[in-house]
Amino acid sequence: MSFLFSSIGIKIQIALSGILLSFFLLFHLLNNMVLFAGAENFNNMVSFLKSIHILVRIMEFGLLFIVLLHTVNAIVLTIKNKKSNRGPYAMAPQPETTPLYSRAMIISGLTIFLFFIIHLRYFWYTFQISEGSYFNIILQNKFGFLGHLPTAIFYIISIMLIAFHLRHGILSSLKTFGVSHYYRSTLFKYIAFIFWGIIPISFIIIILSIQIGVIS
Repeated sequence: MSFLFSSIGIKIQIALSGILLSFFLLFHLLNNMVLFAGAENFNNMVSFLKSIHILVRIMEFGLLFIVLLHTVNAIVLTIKNKKSNRGPYAMAPQPETTPLYSRAMIISGLTIFLFFIIHLRYFWYTFQISEGSYFNIILQNKFGFLGHLPTAIFYIISIMLIAFHLRHGILSSLKTFGVSHYYRSTLFKYIAFIFWGIIPISFIIIILSIQIGVIS
């Protein structure tokens, strides 16, 4: 148990929860891509998910646990690292040699957590209490929804931060699990690009498609 809360144990928890969240993004994107198939198909998909609400609710609580585990552990590890660097022989960080996305992980992570809360408030909660067209809910020109230009801009910025976070996080997770530098710089580098590049770009395309009327 003590290993679980050691610096290495916390790194493993962060890595594992981060990888699980990355796969959730893929699942979430596949659901959202149904928007291109029109209102009827999207509404049918959401209705099906509501028909198996017990299973979905278990998955949602699991997702919430993973998000909290990832966020809290990242904060704890950051605090531990700051304390360990305050000793008499601690060396000052070298920002000019450290990638920006690596140095800003805690900031981008907290911003993403805020985005997650807002997303739950306007989409998840509205879907729970609504019996109308779920397709139209997403497209409404109202704060918190994707037909609303300022909200769409906020979502695009948040998704870019997610990509920024994932670029460092996925390969760092593989390093934590002992994957060699050779594989991290070849095969897994391209797999990682799917999660930090292709998936975020696909979400942005969906938002832009709503804004310009391709999805309407």
